[in-house]
Amino acid sequence: MRVRTAVAVAVLAAAGVARAGVSLGVEATIGAEKLGVQRAPLSNEALLPMGQLGGTVLLRLGTLAVGAAAGGYFHRSQLERYDASGLAGLAFDVLPILRIELLGELGAANLRTRADLGAAVAGEWSTFYGARPGVSLKLPVFPLRVGVWGLARWGLPGTDSREPSLGMLGRVGIDF
Repeated sequence: MRVRTAVAVAVLAAAGVARAGVSLGVEATIGAEKLGVQRAPLSNEALLPMGQLGGTVLLRLGTLAVGAAAGGYFHRSQLERYDASGLAGLAFDVLPILRIELLGELGAANLRTRADLGAAVAGEWSTFYGARPGVSLKLPVFPLRVGVWGLARWGLPGTDSREPSLGMLGRVGIDF
């Protein structure tokens, strides 16, 4: 049954690549705490801070999407620490202006220097994994895109690795 599901998803993704174009999105992100949102929508679950300011780059090939994200924590205009992750998954343009993304992510948290990032890529740093669902709207005349990312991450330092840590990011960017 799992093989059939995987084959069906692969066929749908390949069909999307064949008929849809390629796009590159560059977005700035802002953490939920900076937006004044403290709880997950429709829930009493508290949202954890997951980057006050950051950015995402997402290459879309039809319905397939790959990219990278980083979010920093600042104290008095100084970068204190940051998270970085690789992204991969599916992106669907439901309407010409509405896009839904279902991405997985693998990353490292609480990085402080470029050397920390190099160590994380080399596998010498504890990693987290997660899900990053997103929804965004494209303004009809401009290449501007606005939306939100939901975050569910497992394995963040100082958290129970069996329970996901939830977060949310506001996003604004340009699609090329």
